Amino acid sequence: MRLHSLSITAFGPFAGTETVDVDDVARDGLFLLWGPTGAGKTTLLDAVVFALYGTVPGARGEARRLRSDHADAGTRTEVSCELTLAGERLLVARRPEQTRPKKRGAGETTEQARLLVQRWADGGWQPVSTRIDEGSEYLRVRLGLSAEQFCQVVLLPQGDFARFLRAEPEDRGTLLRTLFDVDRFARAEEWLAGERRAAEDALRADRHRVSTLLHRVAQIADVEVPEELAPELVGAHPGASVGTWVRGVRARAAERRTGAAAEADAAAARSARVDAELAAARALADRHARRDRARADLERLTAREPELTPLRARADRGRRAEALRDVLEAAGRTALAAERATAAREHAAAAWAEVSGGRDAYPAVARELRDAAAAARALLPEAGRATELAAEVARLARDAERLTARCADGARAVEEEPARVAAAQARLDTARAAAARLPGVVAAEESARAALDAATRATAVAGRLERARADADAARLAWLGTRERLVEVRTARLEGMAAELAAGLTEGADCPVCGSTEHPRPALPAGAGVTADDEERARTAVDAADERRAAAGRVVEEHERELAVLRERAGERPAEELADLAARARAERVEVAGLAGTLEEARRALTAAEDRRDAAVAALAADREALQRCTAGRATRADTLAELTARLDTARGEDADLRARTTRLTGEAERCEAAVAAADEERRARTAADDARVAAGERAAAAGFDDVLDAAGALLAGGELAPLDRRLREHDEARSVLAATLADPDLADLGERPDVAALQARCAELTARREEAVTALDQARRCAAALDALAGDVVAAEVELAERRARTEQVVGLADLVGGRGANTLRMRLQSFVLAARLEQVAEVASRRLQEMSRGRYTFLHSDALGRHGARGGLGLDVLDEYTGTRRPTKTLSGGESFMASLALALGLADVVTAEAGGVQMDTLFVDEGFGTLDAQALDAVMTVLDELRRGGRTVGVISHLEELRTRVPTRLEVVAGRSGSRLAG
Repeated sequence: MRLHSLSITAFGPFAGTETVDVDDVARDGLFLLWGPTGAGKTTLLDAVVFALYGTVPGARGEARRLRSDHADAGTRTEVSCELTLAGERLLVARRPEQTRPKKRGAGETTEQARLLVQRWADGGWQPVSTRIDEGSEYLRVRLGLSAEQFCQVVLLPQGDFARFLRAEPEDRGTLLRTLFDVDRFARAEEWLAGERRAAEDALRADRHRVSTLLHRVAQIADVEVPEELAPELVGAHPGASVGTWVRGVRARAAERRTGAAAEADAAAARSARVDAELAAARALADRHARRDRARADLERLTAREPELTPLRARADRGRRAEALRDVLEAAGRTALAAERATAAREHAAAAWAEVSGGRDAYPAVARELRDAAAAARALLPEAGRATELAAEVARLARDAERLTARCADGARAVEEEPARVAAAQARLDTARAAAARLPGVVAAEESARAALDAATRATAVAGRLERARADADAARLAWLGTRERLVEVRTARLEGMAAELAAGLTEGADCPVCGSTEHPRPALPAGAGVTADDEERARTAVDAADERRAAAGRVVEEHERELAVLRERAGERPAEELADLAARARAERVEVAGLAGTLEEARRALTAAEDRRDAAVAALAADREALQRCTAGRATRADTLAELTARLDTARGEDADLRARTTRLTGEAERCEAAVAAADEERRARTAADDARVAAGERAAAAGFDDVLDAAGALLAGGELAPLDRRLREHDEARSVLAATLADPDLADLGERPDVAALQARCAELTARREEAVTALDQARRCAAALDALAGDVVAAEVELAERRARTEQVVGLADLVGGRGANTLRMRLQSFVLAARLEQVAEVASRRLQEMSRGRYTFLHSDALGRHGARGGLGLDVLDEYTGTRRPTKTLSGGESFMASLALALGLADVVTAEAGGVQMDTLFVDEGFGTLDAQALDAVMTVLDELRRGGRTVGVISHLEELRTRVPTRLEVVAGRSGSRLAG
């Protein structure tokens, strides 16, 4: 990957659009991104990560605040970068989700995130994707790195690698897991752990199965399981006698089955003989019972014959009367109809008499009443029209009064509105004048407030500067003291070097100075000996004091620069005068802003006043015209109403109104018509009744009855004759059947009745004995069969348990091995083993650069040793000090040494990660901060390594705020911070 250009808009501290031509800035292969702390240097790197991955690294990504607080509402946050990936030149433009003002109306709306990926082809940019998911996948495939890997490989954040350098093995593994894919090994661990649990569960299940089978054997055979075969001991000892015990139980069950079979056969033979005797006795007793029942039933039916004679006579009369039922019922119906017709005629005549006025009921009278009612009904619409005219005349009178009042009010409003319009115009002129003055007043207030703030901060910074100078002087004196102490220690060690060498001599060994194997007079120490560790501690103290001195000097320089800038902003006026000017400017700004803020309200008030004036004039004219129309319409409708009322009064006569007259005449006509119809119906009903009575009398005499009443008395109720005939017929048939039964030869000469009860008791006793024997045999057979079936299951379960135990031991051993337990003496898990191999590669690659930066002194060493308190091993990291030949923990390195080690580790890890990702070539790298801990000599070594990276074809960007780097790196890009946001220096 090679970065060519970067453009950001409203991103982080950058309010506007800033563009970086990386090809131009990095033409020498090495450039410096310089600026004060907090100016936004790292934000440029965040923009690169955001463009490629849609996120920013570290805690800044968690805050999700990408948009600049300095940008105006109309500017959209966007990042665009041009780069080469996998041989393709791409242009990537990405926007985050953000809010913007609505185009219509007030408020804000959310604008969704966007991504546009374009490719340079055929002399122009051609779109690749406009979808976020598709474009991100396109970039990820060509980058070959995840966002975490990219941030560690390309940006080289030194703070993270300093922590990685000194971290415990488990914490170091956290970062390595984000850079190297060990998920498949973790899944292998989880799979083996799951297999272990499954194997142990299966083993427990098999043991439980064998135990369950043994308990089933004991339950079936009604015995107890031996103690050596208890559930908790099943399968624990392969030599347990499970099969022997089961075979003994089966043998005893077979003996019980043979005895039960013999007893059941004997009981069945005895029961069969008694069953035959009982069957013969039951058949003879049944024949005796049949003969006795037939004799008793025949006697009972013969005794009932006298009771049936009247019923036979009644049935005969009813059968003859049934033929006359139709004429008898017709005579009854017509007589009842004649009586009802007479009653209806009397009722209708009485109703007509109430309203007739002495007139008889004739059809002509009814027609006259109908004609009069129709004439009154025809005038009903005119009565409704009269009511509507009266209501309309009243409404028009009310409208005329209302319009007269409105005309008076409108005339007064027309006279008052011009004064209101003039007042609104005056307020608008005042607001316009204030709005014109407001920018100048605001600028004056900001200038006064900035000067006051600068003067206040300058006072505070001056105090901090004095304290910083005192701290710098104290740090310098302490540094001189430690240097003098180092010189004294080195001098003392040189003076005692002979004694130090002599202390290491042994008889027969070569002298490291002269080579002799004899040591007649070894040198003795003159006083307290000074060792190499004493000299190292003194040198470490000098380095620490020098770091504190340099840091104190940088603090003094920062305070001096800040104080000069603040005094320039404050000017020559004293703070009291600046405070007074700021207060007056603020008061004036508040007053003018208040007046200017009413500008839109004054405009709306003027428009509203003019609208009210025009509306009042138009409303007055409309009301006057409406009053004229209302008065004319009322007069016309009043004349029409008077004429119509006179005509309706004549038509209604003495009735209350036309509707009442119509109702009265209609009712009288209906009563007259009802009286005429009732008289006609009575005459027809009397004639039909007489005819039906004569016909019924003739038919009754022909059927043998005295008269119609005698025939009606003999007539039975509907459905009564059939049951009566059926009862008589059933009685006769039953007597015939019983006579035939007594004549049957099987019921003659039956002999003495047998004792069935005694035979049943004897048979029940033998049957119970037989069932007990059969039950015992069945139980013995089921027990033997169940034991035979379980014997095979027990043997198979025992074999499976042995196989399961062997496999479980293998799985548990393998799971413990990859999980860092059991035979794994290093307690190293499988994924930690893989990470340890990667860390060993990183240490080997990083050692080459660390040796160059430390001038051959330090080399990284990978350690497999266990951690503190027996913690898991495999991810330890030490350094070999060539000066002393000892292996040291990385925590013992000084600040500058830690920076060099961290940088070497970061570069080595970047090389291994890119190789792991398939050899992805990263041609652009950024080193972020950390140079302030280096002295001049160490800085030269580090810059030499960076130069080698540049000579290898890479572009290296150094991010720092150190002044010294400005002189060492000629090509630089400066970030300038301001109150309105950061920008790139021109």
